[in-house]
Amino acid sequence: MTTDITELSRRGCAAYWVVAALAWVGVAATLIITAFDGYVPPTYHEEGLFAGAPHGWAGAPERLINCLSYFTELSNIMVAIISTLLARRGRVGAWGRATHLCALMMITVTAIVYATLIGPYEVISGFALVTNPLQHIVVPAAFVTAAALAGPRGGITWATLGRALLIPVAWVAYTLVRGTFTHQYPYGFVNVWRIGYAQVAINIVAILIGALVFMAIFAGADWLIRKASRR
Repeated sequence: MTTDITELSRRGCAAYWVVAALAWVGVAATLIITAFDGYVPPTYHEEGLFAGAPHGWAGAPERLINCLSYFTELSNIMVAIISTLLARRGRVGAWGRATHLCALMMITVTAIVYATLIGPYEVISGFALVTNPLQHIVVPAAFVTAAALAGPRGGITWATLGRALLIPVAWVAYTLVRGTFTHQYPYGFVNVWRIGYAQVAINIVAILIGALVFMAIFAGADWLIRKASRR
């Protein structure tokens, strides 16, 4: 592992401007549609998951809080922020490198979990036909591609991996603590009301292990790309 972080080229900065635009559009559109109660209610609702907010403006605050509590929304916001910083500055420091690695891992997990556990069983319509693919497919693909082609390179240490896990761990803690008061959760795999704390703990440990594996893969790919570029 190396502590040197490369600076992005002009093309790299341009690539991240595109990613930032896609991510911010997805986040803004989702929040606006949510606030205006524009999404079609799901045909099936699992007991213990987010639901029950009043229709119209009366339920807007609760709907927005729930929306921002989804891992998907958090991961897209992370991508939007770090992509904007990279596009503007062309480089990041130690914490920025950790944020980039964290966003890369989170958006990848978002895409894979949606493609395997949520998407195949979800029936979407209306505005969701646009925002769902944008946040679960387009933004993840664009960000991973930008990271692979443009960087940044280097700067991944053991401390970087630890910092990169802080936000996912904080999200888990927030989700469980909030759920003890609201008895509502964003996803079935953390739905304590239905599957209990023991199964939720197993699911969370498995996901965190998967997160570490993904970050190790990204770190390994970064090392291989740097090594190949020196030849």
